[in-house]
Amino acid sequence: MVVRENTVVLSLTRNLVTAVCLAMALAGCSSNHLQYKPGVDRTDDHDRQSIPEPKVADPVLAWQSLYRTVWQQGEELLDIDRSFRKLIGRPREAYNINRFDEVPNSSWFVNRISESGLSEELVRRGVGESDGPDTAAMWKVFRPKVQGATPGFWIKDSRGESYIIKFDPESNPELATAAATMGSRYFHACGYNAPQETIVFWRPEMLAIEPGIMFTDRDGNKREFVQADLDDIIRRVHKLPDGRIRSLASKVLGGKVIGPFSFTGRRSDDPNDWCAHEQRRELRALYVVASFINQYDTKDQNTLDTYIEEDGHKYVKHHLIDFGSTFGSNGDRPKDGTVGYCNTFDLRDVVVSWATLGLKKWGWEDAQPYQYASIGYFESEIFEPNKWDPIVPNPAFENMTPRDAFWGAKIVMAWRDEHIRALVETGEYSDPAAKEYLIKTLIERRDKIGRHWFGKVAPLDDVRFADNSESLTIEVTDLAVKYGLTEQSISQYEFDIRYKGESLVREKSQGVSRFDLTGDQRGLLTGAYRSGGSDDEKSHLYEVRLRVMREGESWSKPVVAWLWFHPEESRFELVGIEHLY
Repeated sequence: MVVRENTVVLSLTRNLVTAVCLAMALAGCSSNHLQYKPGVDRTDDHDRQSIPEPKVADPVLAWQSLYRTVWQQGEELLDIDRSFRKLIGRPREAYNINRFDEVPNSSWFVNRISESGLSEELVRRGVGESDGPDTAAMWKVFRPKVQGATPGFWIKDSRGESYIIKFDPESNPELATAAATMGSRYFHACGYNAPQETIVFWRPEMLAIEPGIMFTDRDGNKREFVQADLDDIIRRVHKLPDGRIRSLASKVLGGKVIGPFSFTGRRSDDPNDWCAHEQRRELRALYVVASFINQYDTKDQNTLDTYIEEDGHKYVKHHLIDFGSTFGSNGDRPKDGTVGYCNTFDLRDVVVSWATLGLKKWGWEDAQPYQYASIGYFESEIFEPNKWDPIVPNPAFENMTPRDAFWGAKIVMAWRDEHIRALVETGEYSDPAAKEYLIKTLIERRDKIGRHWFGKVAPLDDVRFADNSESLTIEVTDLAVKYGLTEQSISQYEFDIRYKGESLVREKSQGVSRFDLTGDQRGLLTGAYRSGGSDDEKSHLYEVRLRVMREGESWSKPVVAWLWFHPEESRFELVGIEHLY
């Protein structure tokens, strides 16, 4: 017994010493892997090179949900490196960002908002591969879906294009079809790859069954799909007074389907998949982007990889799919008040409830019944941007840092009122009051997201820098002011230019986020330069620390603009941006 107790004590002591040493080491290290120096900035990952066709992979949903909910939560608690990095405020930053704190274009993500600007046309068009299936000619049904609460089938239209036809729950017309078509357009505009989703109105007489289709019926019997089976599906869906049917037409993705991607690790048979998925900012920040429209169903099975050929290259393209559980829809029924406010089974919440003897009160306990059958439960009063929860714990979300969340919040805040209205109009709601309620709720959720995450990282972005050899100009956009969350007049700005830790020029400005340095001030900067030799790149770096303070608040953490001095030309160059917290 004594030996065993001594062994346990020794083991705990070793773990504690290891943890303390690790914390001390991390305290002196930066979590930023980037090198700030001149050169072409990485705006594209070039991960669309031709590769051999990968194998099909389709993990078991039940096992993966259990692993994410229980085992992975335990693994994270026992991860000493990760825990201490979080404890001392130095978590690992996303690995696929560039020097300007942005995400390059890739097979995962395209910067549609920052490159083209968000427009009402982009929102309405969505993926825009077509206008949906041709409703002027017959549809050929080539695969049925009879299992589950919501039936459906695959069709091929007169143009030879294939679609999955999905329906609303009979008790809630417009609920799932509106949610899915809006969800697809939303994620596409935000920069993610998504399938085309279109609302279509059609009549049952348009359907013809492809001969010889075999399927497994609800009794488990494998047999041919016949007209009576199709009539049974049509009987179970909602019809308009004129006999037409409203449904969602989800265009089948091109290429070969090779299964979902994982929110952790890398795909071993894809040489282009160079960055661990939990280290990708676009997947980490999906927490913020998805929370806006309550896309809580962000499990691996709602993603899809396809092996495609594009521009002469064969590669894997990564998609988000299945948006029927966005907004107030849960696909086959309306959401209830817990959805998006706790995991299906949340081990940490369970522990908290036990520890407080059930006295802990959760926000969703105050959920009110939904007002509109076509919207379902979707609200903005209880919603807290940092307490939103997906259906199961997501490893990419668990690794999100404030910088990742700030990046996601920039995407959400780019959705102005007119863009939100354009998005909701694509849902084709028949009740004007329901439409206006959804627009109002989205605006309120958007502003909550901006206020929260812009409060964690200074919302100073889009740094502009000019050096004309006689003076310097540094200007920054205050996103909180730009998006109407606060006033410029109550905002004070400070910039502090440092060289090797020494402050050279420091000024404050009330209500103006632009600083013009005189020739003498510029001379102070150039005069401070000391060459450290050809191998000492840090001797060229100057640090511009930008901060903001609102009336009645304290100074924010700085946003750092890194300047590189070219002594042979006596010229400064902006080489990077870093949002600190």
